[in-house]
Amino acid sequence: MVSLLRREHGQDLVEYAVVMPVVLLLIFGIVQFALVVLTYNTLSDAAREGARLGVVGQNADNPTLIRNRVYAYTDTAGLDRAGLTVTPTKATDTATGELMIKVQVDYNLALILPVFNPNPIPLRAVSTKLIELE
Repeated sequence: MVSLLRREHGQDLVEYAVVMPVVLLLIFGIVQFALVVLTYNTLSDAAREGARLGVVGQNADNPTLIRNRVYAYTDTAGLDRAGLTVTPTKATDTATGELMIKVQVDYNLALILPVFNPNPIPLRAVSTKLIELE
């Protein structure tokens, strides 16, 4: 009986060695998914803030002002401006003839673990609002 217990002495170490990479990959995957969702929510809110600024007064004709508002919002979340593209466009709705502003924010998010594809993940958020005329 004593010899049988000696042979099973290292079994726990082998089980940990087999299970631990799977558990770590699962944990890193959950953390990465949370970061992707957080970044997308930040981009969506930033596009909405840019569109809100553009609909008031004559700000729709000033894309630099809209870009700066989006940059200020994304800077507070720690996003890198180098991977950020802000495209404000002013258009007319074909159905109603009303003026609209559309702010599109694109960002390439680099992953923690490069085992997931694609790396970086391209994220896009768009906000469209009617322009208020005074």
